[in-house]
Amino acid sequence: MERRNEAYPLVPGGVVKRVLALLVGVGCLVAAYLPLTELRDARPPQARLGFFPPAPVIKALSADQYQFLSHVISLECLFYFGTLTEEERPVPAWNRLHEALYTATRLDPYNMDAYYFAQAVLTWDAGMVRQAVDLLEYGFAHRTWDWYLPFFLSFDYAYFLKDYAKAGEYMAKAAELNPQGWFATLAARYLYEANRTALALAYLKEMIATAGNEAVRRQLMVRAEAFERILKIEEAISVYKDRFHRLPRELRELVRAGLMERIPEDPYGGSFYLDQEGRVRTTSKLAFGKGSHGTHQN
Repeated sequence: MERRNEAYPLVPGGVVKRVLALLVGVGCLVAAYLPLTELRDARPPQARLGFFPPAPVIKALSADQYQFLSHVISLECLFYFGTLTEEERPVPAWNRLHEALYTATRLDPYNMDAYYFAQAVLTWDAGMVRQAVDLLEYGFAHRTWDWYLPFFLSFDYAYFLKDYAKAGEYMAKAAELNPQGWFATLAARYLYEANRTALALAYLKEMIATAGNEAVRRQLMVRAEAFERILKIEEAISVYKDRFHRLPRELRELVRAGLMERIPEDPYGGSFYLDQEGRVRTTSKLAFGKGSHGTHQN
């Protein structure tokens, strides 16, 4: 009778086959990974955000993993946007970004990353204010304890949509959830048109303090810097008006009057000027790639 060496027991054949199959599978995966990565990177940046089925389909196929997939989708949006900011800022596929965020929030209405990204990017860069507001209102209907969502909504209604009654309503809700004095003050000031630049700057600083994604944070910091410079010009215009009882016809008058050493530069690469109503504007429209190198007579 053959004796088995106890130090080297025989391995069942089925185990060996499974191990070999696993090794073959890993080898195929590694072999396919590099060409697939090259193929993905060769695609235009706008095409790198994948297609996501509607939320009901994902829920039906993912069992109880739909919340996890919601965060995966929102992270895909962040990576997609972050990649574009490093590639000379080509125009993103905004509609696809919005559709992806819509799917993510319908999968998990408590996914704050999706709402924050919509507020930080869709409103300013894409000009999709209504779409962002719809997402935020959907979120606030579920995240009823979260003061950030009504705070964001209040700003959007006041700054972008000029609906100060709605802005005051949402700011009052934010003040109830987070009882700070300046929230209550903003709620009252939003009921009529106040110093929008100062309010925008306060809002942006709050956004920067809570930004979790570095690409989004950099975007917000540039925007805050632009508003700081605009506010400085507006303050000089106010002094000019008090002194000369009229608005300046061009920004150079502020320098000639000794109210500013020079007209600050637009961090987006444009040039500040006064429109026909005497408001401070910029040829960049506060966005990269939108007339950033344009000039204006004043």
